[in-house]
Amino acid sequence: MRNVIAYVLVVFAGVAHTAPAAHAARAAHTAPAAHTAPAAHTAPAAHTARALNITDTAHLRFLRETAGSVLIDEGKATGGLPGVVKVGFEVGATVKASFTLSSRYGKLIGSGFAKPHSSGSEYTSFAGTLTITHGTGRYAHAHGHGGFYGVINRGNDAVTVQTTGTLAY
Repeated sequence: MRNVIAYVLVVFAGVAHTAPAAHAARAAHTAPAAHTAPAAHTAPAAHTARALNITDTAHLRFLRETAGSVLIDEGKATGGLPGVVKVGFEVGATVKASFTLSSRYGKLIGSGFAKPHSSGSEYTSFAGTLTITHGTGRYAHAHGHGGFYGVINRGNDAVTVQTTGTLAY
């Protein structure tokens, strides 16, 4: 009986499979005729959600500062999800960031919140959390969370950021 069930599942999934003659003969006598339909008549596969554990590093250069004191930086992200990232940073008692990562398969949009660990020097490090709220293209239904770490060079407002976390899409 176990072999018949396996044969029926393979036919139902639309996968080309040749069962050994004994198993095929047994399946032909016990499997309903509807399960032997050609693969072209099977239902389309459902979208399978994916989840990735990702670590990325981005080296960002300062582009401009807005009237609201938001630093706009942009640069290349490398690692598990490479692309170009553009970030708006608000740096004060906390570090707040909103970002868009553009990859070849779509965009990821989210925000980060961190606590600075050093101040009064040329470099300010920070550590906190990030949230991915949505995306476009392949990542249209993306969401995720993780860690958000980095160093801001206060001399030129360049930022190095590392992110770690889980992305579901």
